Amino acid sequence: MKVGTDSVLLGGWTQCDNESRILDIGTGSGILALMMAQRNANAEIDAVEIDYDAAELAKSNVQLSPWFDRIRIFNSSLQEYSLENKHTYSLIISNPPFFTNSLKAPDKARNLARHNDSLSVKDLLEYTSELLAEKGKAAFIVPADAYEKWKNEAAKHHLFPKHLTWVKSSPTRVPHRAMVLFSRKKQNAIPEDEICIYASEKIHSQEYLEITRDFYLKF
Repeated sequence: MKVGTDSVLLGGWTQCDNESRILDIGTGSGILALMMAQRNANAEIDAVEIDYDAAELAKSNVQLSPWFDRIRIFNSSLQEYSLENKHTYSLIISNPPFFTNSLKAPDKARNLARHNDSLSVKDLLEYTSELLAEKGKAAFIVPADAYEKWKNEAAKHHLFPKHLTWVKSSPTRVPHRAMVLFSRKKQNAIPEDEICIYASEKIHSQEYLEITRDFYLKF
């Protein structure tokens, strides 16, 4: 699986310095779990991936990393994992499936990564709430036009926006992603900002470089 811009952005944006235990839901190649380990020298990190081949790839990537002793990969659905898990998490992070009932590609692994048939928004937020510590937080990157749906569904599970960042490909474009941090505390005012990936054609913005430079060799 390719390392996508969405995951790298989310992994660089999410504050994780003081977390004790982190869960990455739908880890794919393991990118977010590895980023969390790189950014936090002490946290134990669990990562769940339903697709067998992707989970095996994530295990291989973890074993090749300096943080292999702090990351555990579970080949499981989130629903099954929640039944067996004995932990709660100070941070839950996920770059979740985006598409529902849309045309599917012939590749099974790509379908699992991009469609939410096996993990609906409702289920993801319900189990996130169940697995989250009382003072924990949960970070997601979602389609910009789906943010209101996510916010409303999260509220049903006692999760409320704590910080919202809109993601635009360039200054002249409308946002296509939203990075949102949820907690159990409802706030009247939510800090809201935006980031542009490119300042101009093929030139990354300074804000994008600052968030991601620790993870790209080319920067």
